[in-house]
Amino acid sequence: MKLKQVRKQRIAYTPIDRPAQLRALASPLRQELLDVLESIGPCGIAELATPLGRAADALYFHIRLLQKVGLVVEVEQRRVGRHTITIYDVPGRPLRIDRAKARPTDLQAVVAGILRLAMRDHRRGLTDPATITTGKARNHWGGRARGWLDAGQLATANDLLERLVALLRSGRPGPGRKPIALSWVLASTPPRRRAPQQKQP
Repeated sequence: MKLKQVRKQRIAYTPIDRPAQLRALASPLRQELLDVLESIGPCGIAELATPLGRAADALYFHIRLLQKVGLVVEVEQRRVGRHTITIYDVPGRPLRIDRAKARPTDLQAVVAGILRLAMRDHRRGLTDPATITTGKARNHWGGRARGWLDAGQLATANDLLERLVALLRSGRPGPGRKPIALSWVLASTPPRRRAPQQKQP
């Protein structure tokens, strides 16, 4: 799906709005786990562990915690040979934090987790032989931009971010496809307040 093909209209989403859910997502691993599960669809823990590059045993605790707060659901029991495995999924797509209901302290913890995860992604990308840092095939990039926007320009910036997120979330594993992660912070940056100068005696 190309960026221009993504609809501009507001997409219905499954809200993440309970304090316990936001606290659960302060963990970068649980954020990554939820991202992958949302992308690949219903699967067992062993299938989920592979794209995460982690041992399946290390995920059970996190899956149970996400189940407890309603961010992961059990959809079926599947027979595989002599074993029965549990298939998990997210409660709806796309998942999105309802920032109007979230407490600032919980949001801050989630964003801190996002930035830790972004640094891990960046670091892993630097050691990947498949990393490309220039041109249209670039898959590794970090940067910062700052400017002064009016209301119309800010609306455009938000629209572009929404469309980019929709494009990334539409991607599924398959031949010729590589996992790509995007993290960002869009924030107003009012001038820092200067500390009051102490009067000289």
